[in-house]
Amino acid sequence: MGKPHFVGWNRVGEGYYTKTTLNTEFGLKPLDESENDATLMAMTPAGWKKFNLFHINNTIEIKRRKVRELEINNLNIAEALYTINKSAKISRDTKTESYSKGEHSVVKRSKTRQEKLYQLKDSVIRKLLNEDKAKVSGFHKQKSQWNEKYHYLILIEFEGFSFHLPATEVDNLKELGEIQIISAEKTRSVNIKFFESVNLLEKFIQQEEVEQIGKIFERLEAYLTASTIKDVAV
Repeated sequence: MGKPHFVGWNRVGEGYYTKTTLNTEFGLKPLDESENDATLMAMTPAGWKKFNLFHINNTIEIKRRKVRELEINNLNIAEALYTINKSAKISRDTKTESYSKGEHSVVKRSKTRQEKLYQLKDSVIRKLLNEDKAKVSGFHKQKSQWNEKYHYLILIEFEGFSFHLPATEVDNLKELGEIQIISAEKTRSVNIKFFESVNLLEKFIQQEEVEQIGKIFERLEAYLTASTIKDVAV
């Protein structure tokens, strides 16, 4: 008896996933990556594509290596943003595929992961904009997957990378045309892995919090010093 073959994500049997989904959504990897358990033909933005599938019963937990501590500089921040942005889009696609298969627990897990990564991306980009390190180049329109409405996406450029943030107001910004759903596939190579990226960006955000706390203590110290001087003068 041959291996199962499915056509369309909604026809995939229960427990079968791509290697990427097993990794990002479950923290698992196939026992033998060279021996898939099933195959799938599914439509992608680039056309029909063949996928190798692995059954969750034939997997093991991934042992995470120690995360490298990377210098917080503009290039590393840009590469880290690119890495988590593509990873969030993988969760976006997994969410859509799992919904069509009726796997609602995977949908919930993927949605939560996607939202957390986009929140991190949003916080980092807004800090870069506030520090005049990134620039807004205009906005794109993107048609909704579910209806005829359009979304506005502001285009931000930083260190040779480009990113989008959703927006409701785009007054005084240059319109850059319409774009399709952006693929989760990487179009360039970077030297930073996923967990290194998350670690770096979270520390970058925490820097701002530390700086704000430092300013509060400075103001408090100045106030206490001034109060002491006033008391002595009296």
